[in-house]
Amino acid sequence: MKYCAAWGLALLLLLAGCTGTSDGSAVTTPTKLADASLVGLDVDNYPVVDGSTSALPLQQTVACHVLGLVCGWQSGFLFNETRSILPDFENPGPQAEVEFLFNLTHAGTHDAYMNLIRGDAELILVARQPSQDELLSARLRGVGLDVRPVALDAFVFLVNVENQIETLTIDQIRQIYTGKLTSWDQLGVDLSVDGVSAIRTYRRDRNSGSQELMESLVMGDENMIDSPDLLLYTMVGPFNAIGGDVLGIGYSVYYFAVYMLPTETVRMLPIEGVFPDSGRIADGSYPFATEVYVVVRQDAPSDSPGIRLRNWLLTPAGQEVVAQSGYVSIIAPEE
Repeated sequence: MKYCAAWGLALLLLLAGCTGTSDGSAVTTPTKLADASLVGLDVDNYPVVDGSTSALPLQQTVACHVLGLVCGWQSGFLFNETRSILPDFENPGPQAEVEFLFNLTHAGTHDAYMNLIRGDAELILVARQPSQDELLSARLRGVGLDVRPVALDAFVFLVNVENQIETLTIDQIRQIYTGKLTSWDQLGVDLSVDGVSAIRTYRRDRNSGSQELMESLVMGDENMIDSPDLLLYTMVGPFNAIGGDVLGIGYSVYYFAVYMLPTETVRMLPIEGVFPDSGRIADGSYPFATEVYVVVRQDAPSDSPGIRLRNWLLTPAGQEVVAQSGYVSIIAPEE
């Protein structure tokens, strides 16, 4: 019972500071447990799972179902700015399973890939395919990666709520981030601070999930302008920065913006006149719809916990869990 004191403190803090929340964006509390009995996993043989920051609630939802815990969205846990999927604190369930869930973490996209390549993780849930740097590292270690889509998400652009721009085209975004469009008035927006209307182009760090998506989905062969003073190193960074900067623009993923860090100071922009939502992501009408991936090593034994969990996630029952996490499933869940 070595975790007893720590768990007691965590539970007290949870009861004091956590609240189930909904922002009107179809955030639900997953109370119907999918049939995960065939996975055959428990706290003793559960695989080491890592992933993107934005995919942590997916792992939490999966673990809740596999371990038989009733969970839902909670906010305000300890000092975390983002929301998580955690046990129902009025009836949390067995202590060992609850402690296991509270200890789940994600290192971020790049570090998750590197942990999988090094053998420190058995399965990862990530917002993008491996980068060239990660593929090189895998090749040098003689490691093959098995990368499969498990959910749908979208790459989104963020502005301050006081910015009245209605939509951007893909070409306008490229011009902004190559420095060809430099002020909001060039886009027909009457917006300035102390007489300055310059667009402040926030960007993410190399190998982050958001940055790799920006380069692959949007920029292509075009080089982004260098803006080291506007470089952000965490998923929360664009929201904090743009929330306090009416001239700013940045990017993230839909799931993080809607489910993990909904805010009243930042809004998502329609692209080519199409606003990102789950329906437009599912039907592909939003131009920057993208996939979330489940990745294992190709040399993993076919009966290993990571492979068993991966295979179950790609079944209709597993996809039901994906949908309950808030992601758009890639196949129709079971009725």
